[in-house]
Amino acid sequence: MSSSFPAVIDLNVGGRHLTTSLSTLTKYPDSMLAAMFSGRHPVAKDQDGRYFIDVDGDVFVHILNFLRFGKMPPPERAQDVNEYAEYFGIQELKAPVTEDFEKVLY
Repeated sequence: MSSSFPAVIDLNVGGRHLTTSLSTLTKYPDSMLAAMFSGRHPVAKDQDGRYFIDVDGDVFVHILNFLRFGKMPPPERAQDVNEYAEYFGIQELKAPVTEDFEKVLY
């Protein structure tokens, strides 16, 4: 990991301000987030110095919760979170889509 990143990372994710740890973002070494926050790829900053990720912050928060706690998203967000998991290369997050939840529950 690059020492140029602080232990605590302030993010601007699609206009939503989030804070997390560097270890959370780099939990899965093969993910795009780990590449972004290892120094291998440049990461843009906003005017306030927050690292900018151009995705919907309301969906991304579920990615962070998975990285932090292994928590799966609620069924109604599963499809969106799956798309982000694919985009960010987090294969460990395989959220069932809503239709699968409905089949299991009913």
